[in-house]
Amino acid sequence: MDSVVIAVDGPAAAGKTTTCLALSEIFGLQYIESGRTYRILAFEALRRGISPEDRPSVISLCDELIEQSRARSQFAVGGYAPQDLRSAPVNVTVSTVARIAELRVRVTELVRTWAAACAKCVVEGRDIGTVVFPAASIKFYLTATPEVRAGRRIAQEGGGAYEDVLRDVLRRDRADMSREVSPLVPAEDAVMIDTTELPLAQVVDRMVSVCESRGVTIP
Repeated sequence: MDSVVIAVDGPAAAGKTTTCLALSEIFGLQYIESGRTYRILAFEALRRGISPEDRPSVISLCDELIEQSRARSQFAVGGYAPQDLRSAPVNVTVSTVARIAELRVRVTELVRTWAAACAKCVVEGRDIGTVVFPAASIKFYLTATPEVRAGRRIAQEGGGAYEDVLRDVLRRDRADMSREVSPLVPAEDAVMIDTTELPLAQVVDRMVSVCESRGVTIP
């Protein structure tokens, strides 16, 4: 295939990042994580003392960072440590930021620009198959029980009591699935994979099989 976009959606800690990175390596694709953009915006808003409820200021911040990163293939001005973007305050703030319709329009166009420059990519997010790339020929929706996802988050990021992490996972699910703009829902034509009891290798194998059946080849 001359160009390909693989869309991978799902709730937090369902396995999106790990499987996307695996597909990227296997098929020689560029990896784009749309959620990181929202986390950077949340982190910068907090760092600069901008209330996430102040929509005009958050949108202005987004425009500023887009301009600074125009020549980049990712929205990564300044470089951010994983612990910065996964801190508890950012985890709470990112849901509010992601609800801003005007900001989502900007991020959507930014992701489309990155993907066009890549030609072949796998894109992770929560509305990739429904809004950002509704015409993508390959779409996945990964999910797992909240309890399992909370356990994974603790294993990946460390710290935090299980009950608190589970509560945050459930809060984020509600925020993502109930927002008016681009809610988290599976695309009608997405391949659904429940990763609750599946080992990573089995999930990746299933995704690779789907990709190969739709014309994506291993270089």
